[in-house]
Amino acid sequence: RLCGSPVYLPTERLHGVALPVSIVASEPIEIPRVRPDSGPETVLAALASVTPGSETRELDDTAALRSEREVPADAAQGVDVAHRRVEYFVPVPDSIPDKYLTFSFSALIAPGSDPAFYDTLVELFDAVMGTFRWTYA
Repeated sequence: RLCGSPVYLPTERLHGVALPVSIVASEPIEIPRVRPDSGPETVLAALASVTPGSETRELDDTAALRSEREVPADAAQGVDVAHRRVEYFVPVPDSIPDKYLTFSFSALIAPGSDPAFYDTLVELFDAVMGTFRWTYA
């Protein structure tokens, strides 16, 4: 069980650069089933149909939905700095009622920066998520 919503920030510099990234893990979110025979697969398919840039991935033998997008700076919307966002939406296996976790990665985009740098940061987050494992106490 998560306590609050943990935020992970890099504290060490990489080649003298402070990485402009964060990872946030959510508390479990309950989503009621629309029909008794529906389940996480139905929820993931519905989300995929309305989420641009989404794809199904497996995390520890559990189907998950991954999405990626660039969020432009828009002060009117409260977004002061453009950023790349990657999110994983993961059903908690065998949870009744159905529960889900989200993991959100954001990397601030500096004007005029090399997009390959952000591609590398996203690959690093995907590698971190690839190590995700369920454990039960």
